[in-house]
Amino acid sequence: MRNSKCAQMGLAIGAVVFTTEATVASDFIEEVVVTAQKRTESAQNVPISMAAFSGQRLEDSGFDSFADLTMMSPSLQIGNFGSVTFINMRGIGNENTTAGGDPGVALHYDGVYLGRPVAYLFTAFDSQRVEILRGPQGTLYGRNATGGSINYVTKKPTDELEGELDLTVGDYDWLRTRGVINLPLGDRARSRLVAFRETRDGYTKNAVPGGTRGNDADNFGFRAHLDIDLTDAASLLLTGTYVESGGVGSQAELREAFPGSTSNPMIPLAGPPGFAFSPMGPASGIPAGNTYVDSDGRVVVNDLEAFRESKDLRENQDNDFLLLSATFNWDLPGVSFKSITAYGETSFESRKDEDYSSVDLAELLLTEEAEQFSQELQVISAADAGLQWIVGAYYFTEDAARQSRFFRNRYDVFASIFGVESGFDVGGSAETESWAIFGQATWDVSDSFSLTGGIRYTNDEKDGFNNGFQFAGAPYSDPVADSWDEVSYRFSADWRLTPDAMLFASYSTGYKSGGINQVAAPSRGAINAIYDPEQVDAFEVGIKTLLLDGRLQWNTSAYRNEYDDLQFQIFGPAGPEAFNASGAKVQGIEVELLAVITETLGADLSIGITDSEFDDQVISGAQIGGNQVQRTPDLTYSLGLSKDWNQSSGASWRLRIEYAYTDEIFYTALNRDAGFADPGGSDLADDYENLNVRLFRYSADGKWTIELAATNLTDEAQEGNILRGIGFIDVPGGGGTETITYNPPRQISGRLAYRF
Repeated sequence: MRNSKCAQMGLAIGAVVFTTEATVASDFIEEVVVTAQKRTESAQNVPISMAAFSGQRLEDSGFDSFADLTMMSPSLQIGNFGSVTFINMRGIGNENTTAGGDPGVALHYDGVYLGRPVAYLFTAFDSQRVEILRGPQGTLYGRNATGGSINYVTKKPTDELEGELDLTVGDYDWLRTRGVINLPLGDRARSRLVAFRETRDGYTKNAVPGGTRGNDADNFGFRAHLDIDLTDAASLLLTGTYVESGGVGSQAELREAFPGSTSNPMIPLAGPPGFAFSPMGPASGIPAGNTYVDSDGRVVVNDLEAFRESKDLRENQDNDFLLLSATFNWDLPGVSFKSITAYGETSFESRKDEDYSSVDLAELLLTEEAEQFSQELQVISAADAGLQWIVGAYYFTEDAARQSRFFRNRYDVFASIFGVESGFDVGGSAETESWAIFGQATWDVSDSFSLTGGIRYTNDEKDGFNNGFQFAGAPYSDPVADSWDEVSYRFSADWRLTPDAMLFASYSTGYKSGGINQVAAPSRGAINAIYDPEQVDAFEVGIKTLLLDGRLQWNTSAYRNEYDDLQFQIFGPAGPEAFNASGAKVQGIEVELLAVITETLGADLSIGITDSEFDDQVISGAQIGGNQVQRTPDLTYSLGLSKDWNQSSGASWRLRIEYAYTDEIFYTALNRDAGFADPGGSDLADDYENLNVRLFRYSADGKWTIELAATNLTDEAQEGNILRGIGFIDVPGGGGTETITYNPPRQISGRLAYRF
C-alpha cells in the first residue's frame, strides 16, 4: 500500500527508498532481505557478488519476464529463440538446449530448481524479489550452477484481505489484465491467488497477404499459494503455477541474402519446378540481391531490415508450464528444518517456416515434453549462533524428449522414398537422475571477521535414446548413457571494516553435468553422442559499502574464472552439437552504485567489464583458441534516474528513466564476423543502446496507480540472438542459414492499477 503523507511515503527507486522526512540513514537506502545462503539476511551482509531487487524496484522497471533483467544487472545476458531461453552470466550459459543438455545458470522458482529452459518464459507478476548470484554456486546451489543462480521469489499470503487489479494497453493492440487477491482463511491459514491474460499483435511485418506476424502474444496463467500453520512451530506452503503461451510467439528472421543470390553464390537453392529467383532492379527502390520475386511474381522479402519477413507458412506455438510444490518449515530448539518437494511439467510445440520465404520449401516442427521431480532437505542452525551452518540433501529426476522434424518440398521427397513421416528428423529422449549432499558453515572468528567453508558431492546419470531419420537409410534409435560425479567446494572470508563496509574474498569450484548430443547416431558412426562435464575454479574479491550517512551504496567485485572442458555448441550437418573446449578464462569487474542525490532525486548505476578468451585449441576443424567466449560482451552498463514529487492534493508522481548499453556480442565460439558476402557468415551482433521512460501517478489514498511507459524509446533495432541453422552442405565454419531475433521495437503503453 502506498500513502501520500510525507511522513509515511516511501518510494523505492533502484534499491533506494526516498522519504521526505527521513531522520536516520536506514530510511534512505532500502535494506533488501535475501535468502541467497538459504537463511534470511541482508543482501549487504552476504559475502557473495549478487544483485537483489525488491518487488518495488521490479515494479518501477516494468519487470515482466526474465529478459528484463539484462538491463538491470551487469554481466547477465538473456535472450531466446522461440520457446527456448538462453541465459548467460559471466560467460557461462546453456548452449545445448535440447533434452540432453542442462543450463549453466540455474533458475530457482520459490526455491525449486527448473531444469528446462522453456520454463523461463512465464510472465512475472506479484513478485517479492529477484536475487542474482554471480559465479559458480557449487555448494548450496550445486545443480549445474557454474555460471550463477537466479532466485525468483513470489509474494506469499498474509493475514490481511487485500488485492490488486491491473489493466495495460499499448502498441500493436497490446492488452494485458492481471489480478491478485489475498484471502485469510481463519487463524491458521491464508491464501493468495494470481492470474493474468495477455494478447498482442505481432510487431514483425509479413509481406504475404494473410500471413502470420511473428512476435505476438497470446498468454494466460495463474498461481495459487496456500499457507497453513500446522502448529506454532511448523508450517506448510502449497503452491501451484500454470502458464500457457500460444499464438505465433518469438520467431527468428533470416539475416543473410537468400541462397542463390549474387551475394551468396556458393549455396544453391533447391526450389520446386518452374521457380527461380530474380533480383529486383534499382528502379524498385529495393537493393538488388536481397529481395526477389518468384516465377509467379510473388515478393520474397529479405532486405536484412529488422521486423520484416515474407513467410507463407502459418507459424504457431503452444507452450505449457506447470509447477506444483510443497514447502514444509519446522522450527526446533536451536535449528530449523525445511523440506521442498516439487513436481513440474513443461512442453512446447513450435511450427516454423524454415525457408523464411513465400515459397513452400521447408517447415520445421519442434517439440519437447519434460517432467521433473525434486526433493530437497535442509537443516539450518540458529541465526545468532557463533557457528552458523546448514546441511542438506538433494534429489532430482527428469524425463525429457525433444524432436526436430522437417517437412515440405525439400524434405517430403525423402519421406516418400523411404516411407517415413519426415524427410529429416533428429532428437531423442533423455532421463536424468541426480543426487547430492551438501554442507556449509560460517565461523565468526571475531565481531568483524568471519570464515565460511562449504562442500557438495554430486552424482549425475543420463540415459536415453537418440532417434530419427537423416536423409538416408532406415530410421535409427540408438541408446546413449553415461554418469559422472564431482566434489565442489567453496572457501570465503569477510572482514567488516566498519558497520557499513564489508570486504570479502572467495575461492570456489563449480561443476556442470555432461550431456547428450541428440543429433548424433552412434550406429551410423557418430563419435560425439556424449560430451563431458564442465568444471570451473573461481577467484573473487569484493567490497560492499554504505557511505555518506546512508545516501550512497557502492558494491564492487573483481573475479577470474578458469574453466576446464567448457561446454559450448555449434551447428553441424545434422543440427546443434555440444563440445568441450579444453579451457577458457573469463575475468572482469562489476560495479553497482545507488545514490540519494536529494530527498526526492536518486540514481543507480551498474557496470560490467569482461575479458574472456578460449585457450589455444581446434574444435571440429575450427580454430577457436584466442576467441572470445560466446554470449559475453566486453562491456555492459546501465544508468537509472528517478524523481518523486507531491501535489497539494496529496497525490504523488514518480518519473523513472533507464538507459542501458550492451557491447557487440559473438554468439558462437567460432567468432565469425565475415559479413553477408562470405558463406561462413557472421555470429557477431552489433552493440546497442536502450532507453526506457516511465511516469507514475499515485492517488492520495494509495489505491490508484496510473503509469505511462515508453520502452526502447529511440526505436533502435537491437540484435538479441543469432543462430545458424542446420547446414546440409559443407559451409566453412559449419551451420546453415543465419537467423536472428531482435529485442522489441519501441512500444508505448498505459497501465491502470487499483489496490485494495
